[in-house]
Amino acid sequence: MANLVTFSTINEKTKKYLNDYSLDDMNTAFEWLSLEAILNLNEDEIEDAITDGSMDGGIDAIHIADRDIHIFNFKYTELFENTKNNFPELEVDKILVTMAGIYGKSIRKDDVNELLWEKVNEIWDLFEKGSLNFKYYLCSNKEKPIEHAKRKFEQNLDKYKYVEYNYYDQEDIVSRILEKKYRKINGEINFVDLQYFDRSDGPLKGIVATVAATDLIKLVQDPNEPTKIIEDVFNENVRVYLKLKNRINQGIYDTALSDENYEFWYLNNGITIVCDECIYTPNTRSPRVKLTNLQIVNGGQTTHALFEAYLKDNSKLNNVLIIVRICETKKDYRISERISETTNSQTPVRTRDLHASDRMQKVIEEQFKALGYFYERKKNQHEQMPKSKRLDNELLGQIYLAYYLDMPSEAKNQKAIVFSDKYEEIFDEASISAKKMLIPYRVFLPIEVMKKDIQRKKRRKEDINEKDAFISRAAFHILNTVKLISEKEDLKLEKEDDINQAVSKAISYIAEVVESESKKRGELYTHDKFFKEIPTNEIIRNHVLIKYPKRNI
Repeated sequence: MANLVTFSTINEKTKKYLNDYSLDDMNTAFEWLSLEAILNLNEDEIEDAITDGSMDGGIDAIHIADRDIHIFNFKYTELFENTKNNFPELEVDKILVTMAGIYGKSIRKDDVNELLWEKVNEIWDLFEKGSLNFKYYLCSNKEKPIEHAKRKFEQNLDKYKYVEYNYYDQEDIVSRILEKKYRKINGEINFVDLQYFDRSDGPLKGIVATVAATDLIKLVQDPNEPTKIIEDVFNENVRVYLKLKNRINQGIYDTALSDENYEFWYLNNGITIVCDECIYTPNTRSPRVKLTNLQIVNGGQTTHALFEAYLKDNSKLNNVLIIVRICETKKDYRISERISETTNSQTPVRTRDLHASDRMQKVIEEQFKALGYFYERKKNQHEQMPKSKRLDNELLGQIYLAYYLDMPSEAKNQKAIVFSDKYEEIFDEASISAKKMLIPYRVFLPIEVMKKDIQRKKRRKEDINEKDAFISRAAFHILNTVKLISEKEDLKLEKEDDINQAVSKAISYIAEVVESESKKRGELYTHDKFFKEIPTNEIIRNHVLIKYPKRNI
């Protein structure tokens, strides 16, 4: 149900995106906000995904990831009164018509704008290689579609198989925004012997159990810094830890370290945990319990005091047992909030998040700080700072991959390797530094400006010089080509004029490659496909090197 709090949250965030990214209007800003919140896309990916504009056929964005096709329609209103209306059924009808043309390969280039046409061709090309998974998202700060519209939407698309439907209203989008701000914690504990009782009521499941205090401590202990607690596990706790200066907390601490600490189970009220899932084998002794996306909503003071006692003398806590109440809420944040209130959704951990606390990431952050920039080890870590001074480590990793490791196609289409297969090579302490990362970033900025301008014109069906149309799909290849040119011509890339000169020359060289490849492939050629292909790296590189026959790199 629409309410002023969630409306204001989205409205203020949308205004921030409008200003930070210099977008055209609030509708576009809402699209950016939603794509980041729902799919966790970065700036470059969002720019590639958006197809909204003249002749978009009801499809505002398409993000293609391997065999998954994510299709979006967005509707935004700046008036709170309008948020009580449902998502318009007319938009559902438009999507159905367009998707029938895509599935049936009957849609024509003149029917849609150029951005959508590029995506359609990429989908058709993928169809040749096997089945695709289509995931539909109807997103709005209004109410969800009426049931009749939902049934029509799903019944018409179910026949194509491998489909999934997602409906987001303002409550859902705010929940996704909040999810992105905190690390999601999973963990495991053991129940003591058969000292547990469980019950279920529809989507809710509850367990009351006895747990060893040392097990509770391991559940919240930071594996990277064992003397610290993972504070994200208390995000939904209404109380802030008052440390041992609080009389009650001092009492918990003293009891845990006393010779009579076996009394702790009787003297303490225990803790309450909410989680998305609580998985264990029932009717077994001392079952191992897996908790997904857990939050300690009551008992934060107890947990912290026990942790401090553990740091003081961990052997003493071997005799301490505690009552734990676990509520499995199946990702229903509303019931979780109510449990938190009365006792006082699952996003996988990404490889980027796993590296966020690496020493190397912290060192680079400090280096950038000295240079006047805010390096974001985590998504939107410094969102209160000026956008021009915030540097996303994922995008910087892609830029490094394209520029220094000569992998522009991978940077465009396989960004996951930045924090997996290529992490050690990119963030090599023997070679990386903030200053080194800034060199290609400064080159990338004017390329990104050109890209956005071309994408905007494509969405509006404005005239574009066909020779420049590829630029919006070739940002990382242009970047890599600038490096080749700078090496051949001994450019330092410190002055803006030198950067612009090298970028202009790189674009002209790649334009020659595009012209040649498009003639070879004919109707099968699309810019988006060509610049995602791995062989494109070598094709462009060889073409550029021909320009400099006297020296080898």
